[in-house]
Amino acid sequence: MRATRRRQRKTDPLSSPAAVRSINDKLRSALPDLIPSKDKELVRMLRAARHAQRYPATDTKRGRPGKWKREDLLKVAAHLGDILDRETSSHISFASFVDHYLRLLDFPSDVVESLENGDINLFEVEQLARVTGERLRTTTSQAKRTRAEILASHLQTKASGSRLRQRVNELLRSSASEAGDGSDGDVAAELEDLEDFDPYDSTHLFWEQLKQLGFAFREIRREDVTDEEVEELLKASEPILTILSRIQRRKEKSKVIKVRL
Repeated sequence: MRATRRRQRKTDPLSSPAAVRSINDKLRSALPDLIPSKDKELVRMLRAARHAQRYPATDTKRGRPGKWKREDLLKVAAHLGDILDRETSSHISFASFVDHYLRLLDFPSDVVESLENGDINLFEVEQLARVTGERLRTTTSQAKRTRAEILASHLQTKASGSRLRQRVNELLRSSASEAGDGSDGDVAAELEDLEDFDPYDSTHLFWEQLKQLGFAFREIRREDVTDEEVEELLKASEPILTILSRIQRRKEKSKVIKVRL
């Protein structure tokens, strides 16, 4: 069951556009010959690097050729990962920075201000930022007032981020239905990119690493692995399998108890 009340969150070191730009500046200083001087171009490059990191080289060759070389993109991703490890004590990964924190540069100033004041967290900011004049079929000023009303209610009731997302979804679906243009499907698709994100939640870091393992295994074939590496992988996997077995036994035991009740 998802929580409906707000949880206590740790201080986020990158909870402002200025902090995000600071990370970008450090990256630009580290790789001056590779990193574009314009921020918008840098954002495009980082998103391309995220794509290159996520998919094998065979998948990235489909479609039009990219603007940057794959090896350069992976180099940028590695350097940015090192910077984030140093600046955030390894709490924020390259993937999280690109998928979530870069968005701060384009979010409305009123919701960013609420983040900087510590009223809400990044996930909640992402939800409020979806409430725009274009999506509501209204003016920018009216959208701002609507965001303020939602935020005030959210803080007063001390609701969870999941509850805020649900409220925003209902609002956007209602606007799409009234417009009758079929864009309510866009709201559902958008949820794929807006999971309940908390950079300090250990489960988030775990699933991020699990996805990276999955992508890595897609690129590796039997002939690529030496006998010594097989032995190392087997030794490394033993404690993981032990933990997974324990989790599975606990789940089965829980099912038995529920059936008896």
